[in-house]
Amino acid sequence: MSCPLCQKRKGKRACPGKGELICAQCCGSKRLVLVACPEDCFYLRGAHAAAWEGRATEKRRDSRRLAPYIEGLSAGAFRVFLVTLVALAAIRRRRPETTDERLAKALLALRKTVETRIRGILYEHPPEDLGSLDLLDDLRNLYQAKDEDGRDLLLPDDDLLPALTALESCVGEVRSEGLGPTAFLDLAVRMAGHAPSQRAEPPQRLIVEP
Repeated sequence: MSCPLCQKRKGKRACPGKGELICAQCCGSKRLVLVACPEDCFYLRGAHAAAWEGRATEKRRDSRRLAPYIEGLSAGAFRVFLVTLVALAAIRRRRPETTDERLAKALLALRKTVETRIRGILYEHPPEDLGSLDLLDDLRNLYQAKDEDGRDLLLPDDDLLPALTALESCVGEVRSEGLGPTAFLDLAVRMAGHAPSQRAEPPQRLIVEP
């Protein structure tokens, strides 16, 4: 599908302002000018984040780590992936004892739960480590919204499963590099664009439009 802004290049970047995939060139040149970018857009809070100022090498390394896992995602799964990164950045500060290992186990349990649900069986898979329970609850809450009657609305599994799979794979790849027990969570902080000294807020629920 071609970019709706230039009609020339292939749209690869999920644009929340247009609700479509646009090309990287148009994202860079037309953001906040021809596109009504929301303040929480990944490309405003990530590529131009203060956490990367003067650290171009780290910025490129972070982008290379995430790119293979983002490229094949649909717009909906891409949004889930990015919103999860922002939530993980908040969790990293609120719970400094959280590690990438615990995150990997929470993501594994969630992915298994979604796969089981797709097969028509409702079963909540527990994490292998009890230390991952709080993190698992945070992520479950993130992926829920409320309707007008206060009932939970789950995200479409077609978006949730590929996002969880991509996150799990990316966490595993970063862990294999042996850069420390919180290397991926620290990457999430940089991608979210928050300075380390800022006070962490609890992760917000992902709003799902009917």
